[in-house]
Amino acid sequence: MRPSIAVDRPLLTPQALRHLLGNDVVVRTAATLWRGRLLSCVKDSAWFVVDDDDVVVQLDQIRSIRAA
Repeated sequence: MRPSIAVDRPLLTPQALRHLLGNDVVVRTAATLWRGRLLSCVKDSAWFVVDDDDVVVQLDQIRSIRAA
């Protein structure tokens, strides 16, 4: 079973995502579900590459994230 981080407040932190850096992940927000590679995570946002596109998502928008 792949570990998943479900976000139900408190806010997701960069430290909680550290073990996923550089890996393909499945990310769910209220608006979408997609698969990409987590490249960076800072105080307020995470940076992913999805199908050769850069995607920046605010951490408070992420509902769940898990290794792909």
